[in-house]
Amino acid sequence: MTDSSSRVLFIVGASTGFGLSMVKVFLEQGFRVAATSRSKQQLVNAVGETDTNKFIALENNLKEDEAINNTIQDVISHFGRIDIVFCNAGYGMSGTTEEVSDQNLRDMFDINFFSYASVLRHVTKYLSSGAHVFLLSSSSGFSTFPCGIAYNTSKFAVCALGESYAAEVKAFGIKVTNLNSGAFTTSFASGMKQPELNLRQKYKDIHDQCRAMVKALPFKDTTKFAELVLELVNSDKPTAPINLFVGADANEMAHEKIAQLQKDLKDNEEFTINRFLTN
Repeated sequence: MTDSSSRVLFIVGASTGFGLSMVKVFLEQGFRVAATSRSKQQLVNAVGETDTNKFIALENNLKEDEAINNTIQDVISHFGRIDIVFCNAGYGMSGTTEEVSDQNLRDMFDINFFSYASVLRHVTKYLSSGAHVFLLSSSSGFSTFPCGIAYNTSKFAVCALGESYAAEVKAFGIKVTNLNSGAFTTSFASGMKQPELNLRQKYKDIHDQCRAMVKALPFKDTTKFAELVLELVNSDKPTAPINLFVGADANEMAHEKIAQLQKDLKDNEEFTINRFLTN
């Protein structure tokens, strides 16, 4: 395994939350880190590291494929390699299908999904055997929550992206993990955007259900999340989990979804399979 002091972590979206914790934990462990943010200076101030042999902050327009490509070129020019990729950028929106506009969905997918796809498209040529790619998804990328049409669908897409990509690069020795996260203490809630329409009276019960669910969630420390990722990066195992459900809440939601899927399959075999069997 390559020594941590020479390995490079590239993080997309690092000014707060998971991304910032990842930067700090990996720098403490001797990794070199390149991270993006909407504000380079804000990120430098938050990290507190000015030695560019260890850390560089980069501004990036995540809505532009070529801008993402240029950022990756900057990282390669500066550090000469990328060993770990952590796609973290994203935001949430609380709204039902009727409330969320087409533009709401397109704007969210630009950041939550297309920026990830763009990173993978341009970074892969620089990854060698042993590299590890992490895509931050969510428990709602597998098991939906009410009032989350935009966020749920974008995170489902991220999980599909990660699974497809993992199959494509497996032969090259590149590991890929979807991090289906539960609730952590981040700026996610304060960064929630509002949908085009406000039909909260019509969907009062659904909105109330969503607020109650969020209020009951056990919010966890993002530093411990970063330490979990570090342990995966330092693992000597030749393979890595493609889907990792992080936290008791995420695991519980996944088990409930799997149980429902198994029930739907079993209960409907006569309806969906046996009628098509020929004698």
